[in-house]
Amino acid sequence: MRQWLLLVPLLVGGCSWLAPDYKRPAVALPATWGKTTSVARDDRTWWLSYGDPVLDQLIQNALHDSDEIALAGNRLMQARAQYGYAFANQLPMLSIAGADAYGQFANGRVSALNQSLHFPNKMSNLGFVGGMLTYELDLWGKNASLSNAAKAGVHAGVYAMDAARLSVVAGVAKLYFSLRALDEDVALLKETIQTQDDLLALVQRQYDVGATDALTLEGVRERRDAVHELLPDMEDQRDRAESALAVLIGESPQDIVQSKVPRGRDIGDMTVPEPAPSLLPSELLERRPDIAMHEQMLIASNFNIGFARAAYFPSISLASLAGVNNVDIDNLYRATGRAWTLGAAMAAPVLDFGRTESGVRLAKAGKNEQVILYQQSIRSAFKEVRDALLAQKTALEREEDATGRETADQKRLHLTTLRMDQGYASQVDVLTAQAVFQQSRLAHVSARLQRLDASVDLYKATGGGFHTPMAKTAVSQ
Repeated sequence: MRQWLLLVPLLVGGCSWLAPDYKRPAVALPATWGKTTSVARDDRTWWLSYGDPVLDQLIQNALHDSDEIALAGNRLMQARAQYGYAFANQLPMLSIAGADAYGQFANGRVSALNQSLHFPNKMSNLGFVGGMLTYELDLWGKNASLSNAAKAGVHAGVYAMDAARLSVVAGVAKLYFSLRALDEDVALLKETIQTQDDLLALVQRQYDVGATDALTLEGVRERRDAVHELLPDMEDQRDRAESALAVLIGESPQDIVQSKVPRGRDIGDMTVPEPAPSLLPSELLERRPDIAMHEQMLIASNFNIGFARAAYFPSISLASLAGVNNVDIDNLYRATGRAWTLGAAMAAPVLDFGRTESGVRLAKAGKNEQVILYQQSIRSAFKEVRDALLAQKTALEREEDATGRETADQKRLHLTTLRMDQGYASQVDVLTAQAVFQQSRLAHVSARLQRLDASVDLYKATGGGFHTPMAKTAVSQ
């Protein structure tokens, strides 16, 4: 009984002991984020904090219909199929075997089929049908290493799916904010054009009666023309943003051509999320799906070394055949005898001219590449967080300045209008103050957009809540 128990590890395999022990590459991480003490919260539905139901619906459409997410899902399906194939290679394979031959057989015995079976010295049929069981002993963990590498590939696919979702959600949010900002820019620019047209008409009348000179008239005309030239370009930017958003959310070609992207709240009415409690730098490694993806690819490359090393050792296969045979010319498959065989085969490399060694070197080089990519993803992640934190601070300061200028210009316009009503200012003064106020409103829209974009970048840089803990069912789902 003990002898049979010793064979169990040989039959089930599953030990990829030729693969190196995996250790996560050491990376020096900062203890804090510097002077900044807070970052965006790790919330899977962070876009709801902007308070725009239309944005939420667009993101839901993108999560369902985006081509980028669909491609990531298809790659995950391929990875799961590859794992299923690799895992099945560790198990025995049962197949049906059959043979049929016609000819003249001399008297004698065919011990491979049945030692008690005699063949007549005449033309006849020889048939066999039965089952065949084959199995490769995974003594060196070759198949187990391949299976574990494929399993890590599935985990990498899960994280790649999360990274694609995060990228699409962030892209939809930023394109939507840009579209709403351009909508407001176009509307404000049209108001500015109307103001400049009114101002030019007024100065033209003054020039006609000799109340102003030609230099003043030409200056007003140049400013009016400059504003008119901005409108076509701004409308083109808006249309391009709308088309890009339609493509990203997976709209049909008809909707893309017709530009039917819905609108929600004005950009000034959207809520800018406040920073949440601080996120430790060490936690970033667990919250970025792209970092987790690269680590799983590194783990897979580590198992590939075990697979390559197994080629140094012999390959042992077992085969068993059992069935029935027949030499009856009238009824080929009416059994007249039973047959079974049990055998083993071994093949060991003797001279391969460096093929195996080259395979091992290739696997090690592949692992080194994955180490570099893993470390590179960490550096990029920390850079993105730092850039997003700085951008958020700068955008907040810029919006505060723009708000102050807009308030001051609005007050100046109000006072100029009162002075005109009292006879102390002209209509030209009012129109000029109105044009300045409209420019400050445009600057405020730009500052607001920058702040919204900075908040999205910070959510994305910190993982956006899409880092999925690896579930036990991740491989089979």
